[in-house]
Amino acid sequence: TGVNLFENVRKQGALNLDGQSWAEVHDNASLDVTTAVTLEAWVYWDGSNSSKGILGRWFSGNASYMLYANNSTTLYFFINTSHSAATISGTGWKHIVGTYDSIKRRVYIDGQEIGSGDAYNATIDVNDKPIEIGRYAGNTDYEYDGEIAQPRIYNRSLSAEEVQRNYNAGKNIYS
Repeated sequence: TGVNLFENVRKQGALNLDGQSWAEVHDNASLDVTTAVTLEAWVYWDGSNSSKGILGRWFSGNASYMLYANNSTTLYFFINTSHSAATISGTGWKHIVGTYDSIKRRVYIDGQEIGSGDAYNATIDVNDKPIEIGRYAGNTDYEYDGEIAQPRIYNRSLSAEEVQRNYNAGKNIYS
């Protein structure tokens, strides 16, 4: 993006996004998951981001999969055009996870399942767009202003126990 994304970060390894920067992972066949996925990241949540991408892939008005700051207290996890919402209380580092197992979407905040969607059985849309960290749709209006650390994409749905274990592994670093 032409800027130093790691300058003045609060936590080692976090991307320091200023609302005008983002990171991309170029298209790769390993990112073309169609039946199950997990998106995970540590995010510094200060309640100021609205309509901002955190992690995911978006194309032609449709997400393949995406974590999205909808407003100051609501996180969305998209699969295609359908989403599940979770309310985030307070500010500071939050461990956010969205899982999809071809049956249901689940959203976890700090190791606890907070939101889930109704039954949703669909193949995840595949495209050749990059994974974006800190924005979505290639649009500068949707850039996250804050820190994002350890963004991960799994080609399977993590279990509740695995989500809790990942939260426990990072909570002393990001708290």
